Amino acid sequence: MSARLATAALLVALAALHLALAWPGAGERGVIAEEVTPYLPRHPVVLAGADGGGVRLLPPHDRPDHRGFVSTAQWPNLAYVGEHRTWPVLIKGHQSALGTYVGIAAAPVLGDGIAGVRRSSVLLGLVLVGLVFALARRLGLGLGLAAAAAVACILSPGLLFFARTGYGFELASRVAMLAALLLATRPLTARRSAALGLVLAAAILCRATIAATLLPALLLLLVHPAHRATPRRLALALGLGAAIPLLFVLAVQAAIPLHAGTAPAAKLPLADLAARTAAAPATLAAQLAYVADPGTVLLPLVADLSRSALPGLVFGTAILLLALARWSRARAGDGECLFVAAALGNALFGAWLYGDPQQFQLGMALEPLFVLAVAHQLQSLAARPRLLAALVAGLLAMRAWQCGVLLAAERATTNPMLSGKAQRELTAALAERRPGPGDIVTTTYNHVGMLEAWAPQSSDPPLHAYRALRRGRGEDGAEAIAAWQAILRHQSARFIVLSTGPNLFDGPFTDNTATGRALVSALPAVGRRIVARSDFTCESGTPCLALLELSPRP
Repeated sequence: MSARLATAALLVALAALHLALAWPGAGERGVIAEEVTPYLPRHPVVLAGADGGGVRLLPPHDRPDHRGFVSTAQWPNLAYVGEHRTWPVLIKGHQSALGTYVGIAAAPVLGDGIAGVRRSSVLLGLVLVGLVFALARRLGLGLGLAAAAAVACILSPGLLFFARTGYGFELASRVAMLAALLLATRPLTARRSAALGLVLAAAILCRATIAATLLPALLLLLVHPAHRATPRRLALALGLGAAIPLLFVLAVQAAIPLHAGTAPAAKLPLADLAARTAAAPATLAAQLAYVADPGTVLLPLVADLSRSALPGLVFGTAILLLALARWSRARAGDGECLFVAAALGNALFGAWLYGDPQQFQLGMALEPLFVLAVAHQLQSLAARPRLLAALVAGLLAMRAWQCGVLLAAERATTNPMLSGKAQRELTAALAERRPGPGDIVTTTYNHVGMLEAWAPQSSDPPLHAYRALRRGRGEDGAEAIAAWQAILRHQSARFIVLSTGPNLFDGPFTDNTATGRALVSALPAVGRRIVARSDFTCESGTPCLALLELSPRP
């Protein structure tokens, strides 16, 4: 078999494996607020606040005419409200809607509603896997090890989880990152320099924090002796990559005032950067544990399961230290060098951006480079083919086990945010009751977009009250009680949605139990009472969501 035919056969097999794992069940998993809100035809209706002065809505629902550009605190932070749908511009200050448009364009062809959006993400994941294979080959890995690296990505719980969601901006940034690195593995002609600059700009526009991973690795490739770029072509590539996102942001900010706190870098604490630098080693440790075993982060989220981070940390640290040792002796493969540079950049920028080592977002972009580093280290054993084959088989078996554990955990999820069963049953129960305008009130951030995704035909969207009810509004709950009283006086609020299961993503600003207590305390003052309660369980059979029906307003 010719090398070209073997490569084509391997790519077909890789695509089949990825699609077999990621495609099924795209329309069944629970909806995550941040994945679905950029794709909603209209902005969700969110309370800006509720108190004695009444209830106030976030833009664009704070004015009669919703059309035109709107900046708001709810994702998407900047959008254009057209006649037939909302077109996102900035999902968040540092995340444009560039990757989101893949789902908006492809979803109608791939399936209805959230299923089509997620299938577009599956296809983005497929492109990512293909780029890992191509980059592995370009960096000198043999056909077998390049295929093994791609399989390791396919079986990664991290990629598998996000390739079945609507996080288009996240996946697109990683696709563009790998495409940029692939372009940089060849000497830069004028045309290739311009292409590299455009792809680099696309990656940063999709998610600016990708630069923490991409730039250290890219610069390392651009100064590589085999394809060192001339200063003019280097300036063209890097200049385009930096100028396009910067000019885009400046143009947006000059034309449309962004909502308070949503501008790019609005929450970056410049005064604390020096102090946060001390968190870089812990950030590196957390990312090494994640890339070696994403289940350490995902299993607690999916099914409230704990897994020790120590084995992943030990393995990830061993790969990094071995890469450093081999680099110092001029024996490291290019994949190892890229991983070292990106890991150190991630650790520093992760500490600066978040100050919390448990924020694993940057580690997601690091994972393909980790896989390439492992593959290059395995290639050094080419003279001992039996040992090499055994190690490859063992590592892929471990990845397959990690993948299987995640899939099993999803089938028994305890998380309301990920429970398609509970969310669909709740939506169906509400549809049977035929709610009218202002009848439905949700209570936590992760309810946003949930009902809209499962019942997009509804003309009366729910009212999301999480901002008015968030934790910290009075030690005794008085402010939450006052907020409830304002909501109940000014809205019909017949149906209240509560989360009764655990969710790490609710964050420290949410206390679902306290929200329920505040509602009960607020009811007598407004002459209302609970007349019915329906509970919906997760796939695990544990409590997940609750629907309270209140008596009509007096």
